[in-house]
Amino acid sequence: MFRDMLVHIDNTKPCTERLSVALTVAKAHKAHLTGVYVLPRAEIPRFMEVQISADIMEAQRRTIREGAAEAKAVYTEACEKAGVSFSWQEANCLATEIADTVAMYARHHDLTVLGQYDPESSDPSSTSEMPDKVILTAGAPVLVVPRYGKYETVGTRVMVAWKPYREAVRAVNDGMSFLENAKSALVLCADPNKAARDSIPVPGVDIADRLARHGVNVRKETMNAEGISVGDLLLSRAADESIDLMLCGAYGRPRLRELMLGGVTQHLLKHMTVPVLFSH
Repeated sequence: MFRDMLVHIDNTKPCTERLSVALTVAKAHKAHLTGVYVLPRAEIPRFMEVQISADIMEAQRRTIREGAAEAKAVYTEACEKAGVSFSWQEANCLATEIADTVAMYARHHDLTVLGQYDPESSDPSSTSEMPDKVILTAGAPVLVVPRYGKYETVGTRVMVAWKPYREAVRAVNDGMSFLENAKSALVLCADPNKAARDSIPVPGVDIADRLARHGVNVRKETMNAEGISVGDLLLSRAADESIDLMLCGAYGRPRLRELMLGGVTQHLLKHMTVPVLFSH
């Protein structure tokens, strides 16, 4: 069970649905929810500071503080309305350290809820390193909410993106409380035996049997992604099955290689249509 959750709060429109998802999960798990708001500051070289007036610097700081106060008011009202135990944290950091700061907070919580990166966002806390770097460095599961769409339910119909890899096993273990409380679960293994790691035999062991022993209403599918990427296959089956949560092991190969060559994690982070719980 998740008893202590974290959600990244900002002043963007997608944050409304991100907070709604966090509250839905927190309420279902009777969890305490902490909202973390990042107040970034630019790292200005000393020789440039003398060229910027004190009034301009103070106006910038005031704008950031006002944004935090506005976000806190919205967050507080939503938590009180949902009847969820909550707290609020404001984190000051350099603009280049936003993802590292959020990851630091994530390490002290059972589950962290972040938003999908929006390349068009002008919010000061928006950075291309989020949510990727937090997923990689937090050491705890991260639930990423798409920047588009409404998600009234989370975890009633769960899909597991499965291969017998460490990161996929971690995702199943991290998401077990979702699986145990889901109405149904689909374990989807795409392109089995495509890589050397897939071919290691484990006689008499099956992931679906393991989940069934946890009381999960589960079925397993094995599909070959012919003419379609594994990421698109997962999203397509998620739409077919009305999935409202996907569990996925993140970055089974080095992140730089995925960024250069593409990979399932990067594809889902760019094109996700349902909330995804990532574990690394």
